[in-house]
Amino acid sequence: MKYIPIVGIGLAIWGLVTQDWFKVGFGVILFLTGFAVDLFKKKGVMKDDKVFQLYKVVSQIVHTVRESLDSDKDSSKSKLAQGLFFLGLVDGASQSAGMSEEQFNSLFRSVFADLDHIFDESYQDKLLHFHNNSSPEHSALPAIIKGGELFINFAKGNSMAPLAGGMLVEELINSSSFPSSINEL
Repeated sequence: MKYIPIVGIGLAIWGLVTQDWFKVGFGVILFLTGFAVDLFKKKGVMKDDKVFQLYKVVSQIVHTVRESLDSDKDSSKSKLAQGLFFLGLVDGASQSAGMSEEQFNSLFRSVFADLDHIFDESYQDKLLHFHNNSSPEHSALPAIIKGGELFINFAKGNSMAPLAGGMLVEELINSSSFPSSINEL
């Protein structure tokens, strides 16, 4: 959904250059619609300053980790490793800030709204279900733990910690004991 506002701006600019007022109007409508939808998805994070501050930090870390991945980002195992790792980031952030369950859910939904092209709502629900019901021995739990530890290290002042995120996700992907898809949780 994040590309619709960008396309809208591009169309509006192209319409201005070619003096086609239909393109300008349609581009503005696309931009405003995309912006409104994104804002609606993140309405929970906009209500609480503490959640919003963490959202900005966690979103930047997620972006850094995604950029530093070497493997195929679209494989089911990679998708699961990333999803659980990012869930761990959100969990670590919410625990370090002493957030309530409602604030945690708001932060989770807002961070994953930025990733809705990767993790649809059904996938997000499965991740949350695993988070709330996993046993301590499950082979996928280290992904959440590593994500949380990365955030804690970052919060303690290690500004380089997010750069290791890609390597940590790669370790999960390369682990033979790590599940290969969300269906194996």
